Amino acid sequence: MSHMDLSRYLDFGQENDYRKLELPPPVKRRGRLGIEARALAELSRIAFSEIAFKYPKGHLEGLAAMLDDQRSSQRERFVIETLLRNAAVAAEGLFPTCQDTGTALIYGWKGELLNCGNSPSLPGEKGAWKRKGAEDEAAAPGDIASLLAEGAGKAYAERRLRASQLGPLNALAEGNTKDNLPALVDIRAVPGDSLRLLFAAKGGGSTSRTSLSMESPAMLRTQALKTQLEARIRGLGVAGCPPYTIAAVLGGASLSQTLYALELASYGLLDGLSKEATGDGTPVRNQEWEEIMAEIAAETGLGAQWGGRQLALDTRFIRLSRHAATLPFALGISCSAHRKARAFVNNQGWYLEKMEEDPARLLPRSVNLLPGAVEIDFDTPKAVWLEKLRSLRAGDPLLLSGSVTLARDAAHARIAASMREKAAAPAYMTEHPVFYAGPTEPAPGRVSGSFGPTTASRMDPYMEELTRAGASLVSIAKGGRGAAAIKAIAASKGAYIACIGGAAALTAREHLLESKVVDHADLGMEAVRLVRLSRLPALLVIDSNGGNFYA
Repeated sequence: MSHMDLSRYLDFGQENDYRKLELPPPVKRRGRLGIEARALAELSRIAFSEIAFKYPKGHLEGLAAMLDDQRSSQRERFVIETLLRNAAVAAEGLFPTCQDTGTALIYGWKGELLNCGNSPSLPGEKGAWKRKGAEDEAAAPGDIASLLAEGAGKAYAERRLRASQLGPLNALAEGNTKDNLPALVDIRAVPGDSLRLLFAAKGGGSTSRTSLSMESPAMLRTQALKTQLEARIRGLGVAGCPPYTIAAVLGGASLSQTLYALELASYGLLDGLSKEATGDGTPVRNQEWEEIMAEIAAETGLGAQWGGRQLALDTRFIRLSRHAATLPFALGISCSAHRKARAFVNNQGWYLEKMEEDPARLLPRSVNLLPGAVEIDFDTPKAVWLEKLRSLRAGDPLLLSGSVTLARDAAHARIAASMREKAAAPAYMTEHPVFYAGPTEPAPGRVSGSFGPTTASRMDPYMEELTRAGASLVSIAKGGRGAAAIKAIAASKGAYIACIGGAAALTAREHLLESKVVDHADLGMEAVRLVRLSRLPALLVIDSNGGNFYA
């Protein structure tokens, strides 16, 4: 093998995995295939519009099977059923599956005999979409990357998806780009006249679970590799919204190649690799190690967020060639939403991977209740709800109602800076619990867009300062917390509560009564809000004595 080209091994499934789109058909001329520029942008728009609200066909069956798995705990069944109910709500098209609608990722493999040319606007289209304030950025014919990014931007604007991208102003300062662009577009040249694409929307929680290191070749021993996998899989925690698809890649000519393979593997594009090779550099997929990874995940006890065995829905283990002196090793995940869609264009037309249209068919007849849940009403006097929480212990299930403050990264940074000058925390940080969240833009007539917790540990650096000032005594988010934050919570006799990650559509429709911006409106999705909850299921993770459910 002269060079290792992963495009040779891409798994794009079977013909019946796709539906044909009504887009202008490609035209074959003088041995080259021509596609219309506007149609390419439209393909991207359709793909990102769909994966924000629907799940890949077959993915939810894997979650549903966990409900019947005798090894699943009652709490796991509750979490998994909640995720399935969330899928059913999101499929209606008003609330995205998750509040973090992700970074738009587009991977492509373009045949050298494919051209992308001028085309008129599509039926019903008013003209080329352009970024606000960037009138000179309309995609030119033939600029495939810009056309695909244009379609992604249009989807985020039309479907009111969250703008999460921050652009640098200088070395330290940054601002929201307000349209969720730039997208990541990676197009690679391949032989032929077709175009294959992977569209994915990856949120911060799952991206943050990625680990990459350069290991010693001495790790190529069964026990050494298993020990490394045990540490990394346990280190994933639950902040990325499991059940996960966990992928590991061992080897690579460079770190960038290792991470590229990791991304493809986590979305199933390397599923067709052989188990063994001749040693000429051909990559392999090892299903025995995938089974080991699955068992390691089960034995962590983290489960589907609230304890148990179902941390991993699926696993992938890929082995690449390497330099004799190096051994790159990467591990990462795709979250329970698994937002991705494959597509391809050939001389027969435009094809997009089918999505699950009726998640409700997978719901059990009876709802898995959360037994023993303690009702907490944050609209009662603070002394009452705080004392009630102090009487509980880590692991106790809760139902949360009443008013809470929404504040996450950017708001915390501003509030902390203000406190250092004024030495007083805002009343909304002292009088209410603080929920770390940034919802999507609401649809007309709705209280809020999709609403769910973000990763708690990112706010850990602020906890000692805030709790010392009587603020954020009770915080609500997802995942675990670090030692310093736990110490601050215990010292203030506070509490940390976790909600189910990945259920933002369901939460917005069934558990959110009111929402209004109260400070830092310029921060967009990170503005400080006051919201009122109604019986939102949750779990006490850190109690007032410092007891830790995830310990």
